[in-house]
Amino acid sequence: MTARPRVVLFGSGSPISTQALVALARETHVVGVVVPGGPRVRGPFSALRAWRRRRSTSTLRALAREHGAATLTFDRRDPEGSADALRALRPDLIGVATFPAILPPVVLAAAPLGAIGIHPAALPRHRGPEPLFWTYHDDDAEAGVSVFRLDGGVDTGPVVCAETFPLERGRLGSDLYAEIARRGAALLVRAALDTASGRASPVPQDESRATREPFPRLELVGIDFDAWGAERVWHFLRGVGERGYVLEIPGCRHLPHGPARAFGRGTRGRPAGTIETIADGLIVHCHDGWVEVAGPPGREP
Repeated sequence: MTARPRVVLFGSGSPISTQALVALARETHVVGVVVPGGPRVRGPFSALRAWRRRRSTSTLRALAREHGAATLTFDRRDPEGSADALRALRPDLIGVATFPAILPPVVLAAAPLGAIGIHPAALPRHRGPEPLFWTYHDDDAEAGVSVFRLDGGVDTGPVVCAETFPLERGRLGSDLYAEIARRGAALLVRAALDTASGRASPVPQDESRATREPFPRLELVGIDFDAWGAERVWHFLRGVGERGYVLEIPGCRHLPHGPARAFGRGTRGRPAGTIETIADGLIVHCHDGWVEVAGPPGREP
């Protein structure tokens, strides 16, 4: 194939998906963008939920219009209808960048070259919905991003290309996410062009090294204060603390907060796992020290 491949991008509206669209539009012919859809939202807060769904994809929709690409919605209840709509666009290849659904085989087959997708970890590590959370939770020394061929499984297809890089201690999760979005967009373009030209050589994943983690439910996944020292707790809360509600105290399941600010050695006479409120945040006591955590955004001391 010598012409620029015709690509349809599935995206959620996240920065990874918007950067992927911009990068693909420079090197390929993006003929369509698919955003999450599904049944009409009903219930007492249906209008609010529908508005939030549309708002989350508004930037991606605007970029699609800017680049002359059709915008479609994917309804997992009607995969045949979605496949028909895709075939009407005559794509050579499907690209996926943070899409909240597993695409069924009939959709993957709508493009002759199949589908490739970005995963924000070095596969086969951290398969599943929240790889960056688990990168910090498992205290990984490296972060990574992969582009793989979709095969109907959960992040199981052969890897087309991937990169790993050191994860600095205490790096903010938002900063790491931004780098992964940038790297992932470039890798997706490379994989798309290599796939279209026949140069791609996907490598099957090593199942003996595979890990798969679920969506992190905080009542099941937390900090092991018996095993984690203050430095590890600080690193973890720098990585995931910006989203808030990672910490909890007895009788308060959802405890708003920001990322960790600092840590120190030496106990202060409080049992490990004790969370102390201060004027502008929290002090988390560990078995070998303490971690200072910022309060939620907008909170005044």
